[in-house]
Order: sequence, then C-alpha cells, then structure tokens
Amino acid sequence: MSLRISEAVIWQETGEGVSLYHTETGDFHSLNDTGSRIWKLVASDGEREPVMFKLSREFAGSNSAMSKQIVADVRDFIGTMIEQGLIEEVPSEKAEKALT
Repeated sequence: MSLRISEAVIWQETGEGVSLYHTETGDFHSLNDTGSRIWKLVASDGEREPVMFKLSREFAGSNSAMSKQIVADVRDFIGTMIEQGLIEEVPSEKAEKALT
C-alpha cells in the first residue's frame, strides 16, 4: 500500500513546521519539525518503508537501537495520521500494474 495526503487536507509549510487543515472535519493541526519532516516525505515519496528508513538513517545512523525506536515512532505517527483521515493508504502502483 502507498500513502498519500488526503484530498480533504490543505497544508502549508510555515516557519514553525507544517500546518494542516482537514476541510471535512474542521480539524487544524500544527506539526513540529519531526512531524513536518515525516509529512513532507509522505507527500514526496508516498511509501511507508522508505519514509521510515530515510528518517532512521538521518537521525540514528548506525545506532540500531535508536533506529528501531525511530522506525516505531514513525510507524505510530503515520498510523495516527491515517486514523485522523489526514493520510490515506492506497494500492501501490506496482500492485496495480501486477493485476493488469
């Protein structure tokens, strides 16, 4: 499954991070630097695994314990964003091509 920003979400980078507005629920969110980095990676990459591992490499380097914690934290963050309807899971292009 790929990830994408919900079409119901308007977002903008600010000096403090990323601001999100869900047009259907009226919810407003401000993301800190880390949340903003995850959000922008989801917007550009669209795949869960690369997002988790890019952040892990950036912040943990070769520290495996820290890397595992970062992967778990990013997974939780993305899960919360999906639950709140801010990010959606969609069939990946690779999976769609395999079916055709």
